[in-house]
Amino acid sequence: MAQPMTGDERIRELHDRAVTELVAAHARRTDEPLVLAVRYSGRDPFDVHLLEVLADFPGADDDELLATEFEPSAQLRILGKLHLTLGSPSQLRAAAGRGDAIIADIRRGTVVFDDHSDEATGLKALLEL
Repeated sequence: MAQPMTGDERIRELHDRAVTELVAAHARRTDEPLVLAVRYSGRDPFDVHLLEVLADFPGADDDELLATEFEPSAQLRILGKLHLTLGSPSQLRAAAGRGDAIIADIRRGTVVFDDHSDEATGLKALLEL
């Protein structure tokens, strides 16, 4: 007989499902094609941290990555906040080149989406994922 899930396992499953649905919705967009998405760890186990690299994300190539937060909602079923970090491939390369603090966290993350392009392959290599 299967063991009942612990509270932590239920939270992880809830968050995994929410991230899968969110990334799938973003991958379907054509205005800013998703190249790579990486889920990484933060300080609070109730929060979800996600990097999305978008092909046509606005801004200069050396701009900092854009970090934003979203509260839980009926559309976003997580227990804490969603910490979403966005940028273009060039902006991610610039952040890695500068040694931005977030890069260390992302390098310990998990790839949850990859468009299988040369760009995604290069970014994963850069991040050692």
